[in-house]
Amino acid sequence: MFEAVGLLVGIIGTAIAIYQAAIINESKKRKNELQYLFAGINAAAVQKQQAWQNQIALLRKPSTPEEWEIAHAYIRARDDVSEIANLTSALEGTIDPDNSAIVAMMDKYRTIVDKNNLMNPPTGFEAAAKRANNSMQPTATASAD
Repeated sequence: MFEAVGLLVGIIGTAIAIYQAAIINESKKRKNELQYLFAGINAAAVQKQQAWQNQIALLRKPSTPEEWEIAHAYIRARDDVSEIANLTSALEGTIDPDNSAIVAMMDKYRTIVDKNNLMNPPTGFEAAAKRANNSMQPTATASAD
């Protein structure tokens, strides 16, 4: 009788342990899924921020009130998507501070861009656009000075 009760308790204990392991494993999967969701939103926001920066770079210096309103709207749009990028980065970082999906995606993207640049060197127009973007945004070392 006691052997049967002991066997039953052992089976129940094993079932609980398996259930707990499954729950922990599933929560880790969900955590990664959520991190990559935030990383995807962040990547889209960063790309949209660059697109707005490119549009701003193409604007001529505003001289009329209407042109100032347009320039202000472009800058506001760029700043709004920048806020989204910063917010998603902060939220993604709270899920697992030691492992960042955003950094992993950026590393992967950089590898893809480097390989693409080896296969297809940029045209003169792309180089001019890159110089324009770089002249509009100080580097990390320049802004630290």
